Amino acid sequence: MHDVSTNEQERLAALARYAILDTSAEDAFDELVQLASTICGAPIALISLVDASRQWFKARIGIAKSETPRQISFCTHAIRQRDLFVVHDARLDPRFADNPLVTGEPHIRFYAGAPLMTPDGHNLGTICVIDRRPRLLADPQRRALTALARQVVVQLELRREIAEKAIAEERLARVVEGSNDGFWDWNIAGGAVQFSERAVAMLGYAPGELEPRVDTWERLVHPDDYPAMMSVLNDHLAGRREQYESEHRRRSKDGAWVWILDRGKVVARDRDGCPRRMAGTYSDVSKRKRAERELDRFFDVSLDLLCIAGMDGRFRRLNPAFHQVLGYTIDELCAVPFIDLVHPDDRAATAAEVAKLRDGETTRYFENRYLRKDGAIRWIAWTASPATDEGLIYAAGRDVTRTKLTEHELRRSEARTRSIIDNAPGGLITTDARGVIESVNPAAERMLGYAAAEMQGGRLDILLNATFDLYTALDRITELPVRRRNGETFTCELSLFEFYAADDQRHFAANLLDVSERHVVERMKRDFISTVSHELRTPLTAIRGSLGLLASGVVGELPAEARPVISVAERNSIRLISLINDILDFDRLESGKMTMQLRPTPLKPVLERSIESISAVALQDGVRIELHCNGASVLGDEERLLQVTVNLLSNAVKYSSRGDTVTVSASVEGESVEVRVADRGRGIPADLQKKLFHRFERADSSDARPKPGTGLGLAICKAIVEQHGGAIGVASREGMGSTFWFRIPAAGAAQ
Repeated sequence: MHDVSTNEQERLAALARYAILDTSAEDAFDELVQLASTICGAPIALISLVDASRQWFKARIGIAKSETPRQISFCTHAIRQRDLFVVHDARLDPRFADNPLVTGEPHIRFYAGAPLMTPDGHNLGTICVIDRRPRLLADPQRRALTALARQVVVQLELRREIAEKAIAEERLARVVEGSNDGFWDWNIAGGAVQFSERAVAMLGYAPGELEPRVDTWERLVHPDDYPAMMSVLNDHLAGRREQYESEHRRRSKDGAWVWILDRGKVVARDRDGCPRRMAGTYSDVSKRKRAERELDRFFDVSLDLLCIAGMDGRFRRLNPAFHQVLGYTIDELCAVPFIDLVHPDDRAATAAEVAKLRDGETTRYFENRYLRKDGAIRWIAWTASPATDEGLIYAAGRDVTRTKLTEHELRRSEARTRSIIDNAPGGLITTDARGVIESVNPAAERMLGYAAAEMQGGRLDILLNATFDLYTALDRITELPVRRRNGETFTCELSLFEFYAADDQRHFAANLLDVSERHVVERMKRDFISTVSHELRTPLTAIRGSLGLLASGVVGELPAEARPVISVAERNSIRLISLINDILDFDRLESGKMTMQLRPTPLKPVLERSIESISAVALQDGVRIELHCNGASVLGDEERLLQVTVNLLSNAVKYSSRGDTVTVSASVEGESVEVRVADRGRGIPADLQKKLFHRFERADSSDARPKPGTGLGLAICKAIVEQHGGAIGVASREGMGSTFWFRIPAAGAAQ
């Protein structure tokens, strides 16, 4: 790519060399602006050449003026750059907002100009499209306009070549030859044809290489093009057509096919009117045909529906997207008025829109429904531009069915969501990223006693009379004392989550739940459990003692058949007492009534006592216990720590197989001491691990061996460890065993 020359005098000299200013209209250039208008859907298209004081239009469509002053032209800006120059809305561009072409005729709002760069790097002007409304160009349209600019330069070069030849050669005898067209002269009666040098050179031959016979000419025509060419020629020879004109392919000397525009006319007839002599010209239009094919590819590959229709309401040309969207063949679509394909409910609106186009109005956006061949409905969004002088409508449509269905489903979804929110029993308040209230559901109105309008625009923390940070409170459940409008206070459970709305901005949603009644119920439940447990423990202790006396024979020897029964009763009474003790312990831990005597405590004796407590059970089950402890000390309550370690050891032995070893270890980790109890049992599934430390949760539901227990042990361990300021957890893989650990502050750690 050549650089854009910045020397204005050189540019003007280059323009003068083309000798094109103030010349008559030429088909080649007129066709290019027509293509630009069609491809870009623009009502105005120009080939504009800029001299020292004006811009002059070599070809134009949609505008009457042949030139405008240079200082107000958009083209003056376009020739300063190499690439496409686009102004999407001239009213918003300070360079053009006060331009007479913007404020007055032709009321330019959109401009796109591709520079006409010569081979030596001079921008002579542009090929541009103009619209009276702001808009954009699609990428294929931008590429097409740039391609058309190259074709304009090609035509300028061809034109200059023709002009130079005309000067160099004989002015009269070589007029046609100098126009860069070949010349032929046919003696119809004798069959001889004289070809000019240019005519044979187009096909790569030197003068004299082609025999000057008409059958030579016919033999070079492409077989597919020959019938149509002969039909036109015969019509002219018979007088049914005023002039002969045919575009067809001819084989060159190297075997390639060259597109030729062949024009001619009978110049002599005999007395009977039979043609005797005919003369004409050849033009090599291969470059133009390549440009047209390039434009056709844009037309054919577009996913949008591109069409040219007549003002009579029938399609003239359609791209393949019509068949893909509507299911009809192109011939079927062109065979009927397009209004017949429109959904009956949309035909009146479509007819009214077509009437506006006939009056010269541009369709900027119009939606209607078309009926597919299989009966399905497709929504099409149209833009269209009329060419009233041609009696044509140029239109582009886009299948927006999926968008319409998505919009419909979105509206239904929004309606469902709104119904759910409005009928939800819990309060829901949404805020922006600063905590300013945006929406309130009816449940929140009832809960707080305010109307939604009174709460909107206020801050959530002020409404709830609580100090909290939105980002800190995310994904947590917080209980707050909240005051209603009437002054009544209730306990509110607040949970926050974030979401992004259609504005792509961060928002928050607050779920509010009145838990006052739940607290009352839970307190009553705890009181009931505590009372019942206390009342049961005393008689159960007496029962256990009595059963123990019976089993020991203190009150007399028992019959042999009674001893197993007494043994079962004694074991079950022990289990009931253990259950009641666990319930009472958990109740005291939850209510904060269990006091901890935290003091420096050597950990090894605690672990040894724990092992001693379950050694009999371990021996009976054939499980060994190993201890690894370095004499660390913790800040803790010895008896409660003993309760934790006994529970963890008991579970480890319970889920081990005969011959397994359970390992107990302790190590200092910074300012904490970590205790680990590891077994080689069956392991715990990942989905159960998170539940183990909840009340009444156990991991032995799938084990064939019965595992007695209350399901409170690990929950009690967790509460005891957390009251020590520590943490508890488990690491386990199925088939690989489990390691339960807890971590509490070491003695002497900073408090």
